[in-house]
Amino acid sequence: MKTYRTAASLLLLIGITYFAFFNALPQKLAEGDLPPTEFSLTRALKHVKAMSEEPHYLGSRAHDQVRDYLMQSLRAMDLEPKIQEGFSFNKSWGGLAKPENILARISGTNPGKALLLMSHYDSAPHSASHGAGDAASGVAVLLEGVRTFLAQGKRPKNDIIILFTDGEELGLNGANLFTNQHPWAKEVALALNFEARGSGGASSMILETNQGNERLIKAFAKANPSHPVASSLAYSVYKKLPNDTDSTVLREEGDIDGYFFAFIDDFFDYHTANDTFDRLDHNSLQHQANYLMPLMNYFADADLTQLKSEKDYVYFDLPFLGTVYYPFSWIWPMILLGGIAFMVLLILGFRRGAYTVKAVAKGFVPFLIALLLPTALSYFLWPLLENFYPGYQDILHGFPYNGYYYIAAVVALTLAVCFYCYAKRPKDLDSAALTVAPLFFWFLICIVVALELEGAAYFIVPFYFGVLLFYLQIKKEKPNLLLNALLCAPGILILAPLIQSFPVALRLESLFISALFTVLLFGLLLPVFGYYKQNKVLALISALLFLGMLGGAHLNSSFVEERPFPNSLNYVYDKDTESAYWATYNKNLDPWTSVMLGSDPEPASENLVYGARSISKYGNAFTYTAKAPVKPLAPSSMYFAQDTLIQDKRHLEVVIYPQRSLYRMDVFMPNDQVFEALELNGVTPKKEDGDAYYMMNRRSDYLVSYIIRDQEPLRIKMILPETSQPSMRVLEYSMDLLDHPNFSVAERPKNTIPMPFIVNDAIVISQTFDLQQPEPQASLKTDTDE
Repeated sequence: MKTYRTAASLLLLIGITYFAFFNALPQKLAEGDLPPTEFSLTRALKHVKAMSEEPHYLGSRAHDQVRDYLMQSLRAMDLEPKIQEGFSFNKSWGGLAKPENILARISGTNPGKALLLMSHYDSAPHSASHGAGDAASGVAVLLEGVRTFLAQGKRPKNDIIILFTDGEELGLNGANLFTNQHPWAKEVALALNFEARGSGGASSMILETNQGNERLIKAFAKANPSHPVASSLAYSVYKKLPNDTDSTVLREEGDIDGYFFAFIDDFFDYHTANDTFDRLDHNSLQHQANYLMPLMNYFADADLTQLKSEKDYVYFDLPFLGTVYYPFSWIWPMILLGGIAFMVLLILGFRRGAYTVKAVAKGFVPFLIALLLPTALSYFLWPLLENFYPGYQDILHGFPYNGYYYIAAVVALTLAVCFYCYAKRPKDLDSAALTVAPLFFWFLICIVVALELEGAAYFIVPFYFGVLLFYLQIKKEKPNLLLNALLCAPGILILAPLIQSFPVALRLESLFISALFTVLLFGLLLPVFGYYKQNKVLALISALLFLGMLGGAHLNSSFVEERPFPNSLNYVYDKDTESAYWATYNKNLDPWTSVMLGSDPEPASENLVYGARSISKYGNAFTYTAKAPVKPLAPSSMYFAQDTLIQDKRHLEVVIYPQRSLYRMDVFMPNDQVFEALELNGVTPKKEDGDAYYMMNRRSDYLVSYIIRDQEPLRIKMILPETSQPSMRVLEYSMDLLDHPNFSVAERPKNTIPMPFIVNDAIVISQTFDLQQPEPQASLKTDTDE
């Protein structure tokens, strides 16, 4: 085989791989002074900048400024925005908050069911996040999209509701408030929700539905957004992750179907002080707009009553074809058809003498080595890296700033092993014999996903093209490497993005998945690589790339201003023992935290920091503590508003009043405490099934996390068994450690940021309230007792 054909086919494969990533994002940006009737990225970015000047979590001063800005922006479109305010309790996390949702409505010519456009406007608390990506980007796209729609003079058939939810970062409280307490929620048939879990990358479409997705997928394809990134695998994986969104609340609480759009690259910026306007990828914002405009125009006039269906569809995207879909009922027939075709060709190859049974058996050896060795090495790579670079242990979301180097390193290492294994194969093994092993494993994978992960059933498509290439090899004609490379394109276009996206979505501890998919894709490319005479050279080049990527990762492993280290510091005062201590969530102390904690801090005692566990999916507790001076601080006070026995039940109402400017209050009661009834600021939490009063499966003794606005007290009403004499532990948090006049904490260095996902820079006061009945009281009788 002439060298230039090898080089041309290799360049073609590299070009297809590059195109798989390049085409995922729109490259043409709607920038500049465009006419009012066109969506302008420039105008949308102005909204992002205005909203992300400061952290604007619920309860902060900047939060109210952003709320007012959004009200003014909607009024400027001649809309009549309204605020929905009220207490909302998240039964999954136990979070109580008082969000302020912002709503506006465009009346349709044939009102009935409504289309909901949604994003949230609060930023993540604790970490000084400016919320540019999450989710000022979504709000800005909606503002500019609605403005464009109205400027075009369109009058929709369906009503269009604009909803900017609040308290999403606290536990989806705003969505819960809207779904369960606003009358408009019952009119909503479909929601478009725009989100972010990073500051860049392609935006993926994920469905939220309780029924089948058939009509939703067909409608999405008919709306024909450009550069769709959508697959049924993504939603199957998403449902297994601890990542709920506002769309989840709408689906679970209101049976409202929805499309959820989010970009997740640059995950290291998520919920951190780096989620700023300057770090936001403009192409990602344009991608969100490229979804919104065609979908809003389509569903503004579509029959929204015809979106429910019982059938599920497999779906995925391909360049030039858009969204490809077919019903779940096709999954097993397609597998059966592929299996029959593979077996027929396998037998045909034996009969034609294309290979022998021994040759096919030998062909499994290099593939199994290539499959197992890099996958195993990659599995242990992340724990090894955390030990070699201890600072990675404090990146709670598990994706460091140089994470993409490690993904590239794993891919290069895997390719080096693959090329070397096939370079060292026996000379009597030709390409056709080598192809049997990967096709066999691909067929097994298709069966497994059909049984366990139906959303990934479209993996049968690369298998089909692999079978076609297998047929061309059996024909024993002179191979056309360029044709073979082109027929490998579907496999590359479908699988290459997964190699990069899985470690981003699932943390770098899932690097072994990248190695696994790389080997599986390499197996599909054997009708090209199997004819190469330069596989040793390619193995060496890949090995050098592996070392280069590790070197690049090392050079970018230090924490500097562009890649700051996440640290944490809190001051905890225990009123019960009149003691105080400094506390951190860091596993590795930097110089800034060491000033307060010392060079040899004590490991945190669970008893000492009772309940001081971050209320997040990471569930982190304090790691180190050091004694601190007791400062004059005003803890919250509690009084009994009611304590009465009625029909042998103790009716107890306590009110906890903040005595300083608080952000949050966590309340703990024994987890074996039985409640006949419970009410928190007028909200009655329920069990998951809705019957009986609140008996949530609590973490330890945790009862509720109350996010405080305007220093409103927490009012707890309980009906308890007559003999109950419980105590209540309260932890209160103010976010002013670095600014409080009683403390002299140095300014955080520029190469550090507040650690996300946990309480940070807080003054914490812990105290216990005795809820024993002060005096025996007569049991009150009701009319039925007379």
